[in-house]
Amino acid sequence: MTILSRYIVKEIAKHFGIILIAVMGIYLTVDFIEKIDNFMEAKVPFGRALLYFGYKLPLILIQITPVGVLLSVLITFGLMSKHNELIALRSSGINLVSLISPILSCGVAATLLVLLMNEGVAPLTMIRANKIWLQEVKRNRMTTIQQKDIWLKGERAIIHLKYYEPETMSVMGINVNRFDKQSNLVQRIDAKIGVFQKGRWLLKEGIAQQRDQLTEDWHISLFESQWVDLPFTPEELAKAAPQTEEMSFLQLNDYVKKIRAEGYDATRYEVDLHAKISFPFVCLIMTLVGAGLAARGKIKDGLAISIVYGLGIVFLYAITFFLLFLRLGYAGILPPLLAAWGVNLLFFSLAAYLFMNAE
Repeated sequence: MTILSRYIVKEIAKHFGIILIAVMGIYLTVDFIEKIDNFMEAKVPFGRALLYFGYKLPLILIQITPVGVLLSVLITFGLMSKHNELIALRSSGINLVSLISPILSCGVAATLLVLLMNEGVAPLTMIRANKIWLQEVKRNRMTTIQQKDIWLKGERAIIHLKYYEPETMSVMGINVNRFDKQSNLVQRIDAKIGVFQKGRWLLKEGIAQQRDQLTEDWHISLFESQWVDLPFTPEELAKAAPQTEEMSFLQLNDYVKKIRAEGYDATRYEVDLHAKISFPFVCLIMTLVGAGLAARGKIKDGLAISIVYGLGIVFLYAITFFLLFLRLGYAGILPPLLAAWGVNLLFFSLAAYLFMNAE
């Protein structure tokens, strides 16, 4: 690595570290202020609250790394332009490739970091963070077993759901077991589908088994539809359903295969599956866009204009296009692969355009 490359990498790393500390501090402060009342109301020890926010750090790092690498590239070259370093380099015969190579190295390193965190660290820590939030703070009685099924422990009842579809507020493969005060099974209901309507659950295509407490005989009946009062709402199910952030790529892939094999709609999870691979490459694309802006001479005014450019690009990418493409994928309008990778292709094309028009 040349002296110039080491200098550029060092400057980008320095600014990336500063941005990372600043953004993570703001993120945690806002999250702490928003949620500390919940911890206090639930009388959760302060140490457990700090542990909860600590467990969230890997996910926060993953989310803000693309922003950090883009801003660090723009700020580095903005300051170099302001101090006339770029003019000195150009007058010395330094070509564009010599400036871009260290930037790409930083983008590749950031991409690998996010991939490793996304696959190895974040799923484990988010399981623990969500467990503290749902069970200790929200007192949620639902748990997930090996990221595949949803269980609910109610008052003298155990309910099992194979799959929950949040868009239609419906559950698939529902099993309800009710017990008496002596913990003896007195009723079992199995249904193919359950739909939340008018504040109650309507079970369809099922079988009901009721034990007579006098004769201890079981009475079995089939039903097309039946109203049942169940101790959970769609909002609670959405929190208890398997979260993609708690799964690695391989775990999520296995979960998608299981859902498909059982005949359920796995579109949402398929989109998230492809997004687990596409999102880390945002780091590389953001460095290319930042390098393209620097190569076109669009950041000559230094620090302030660099930050404005960076925040504008992040807003367009994350809030406008990325979320829009994911929503279109969840709705089935776009194929899962295109929903996850489409916005990357758009911004890669933007980076290519910037390089083709570089000074």
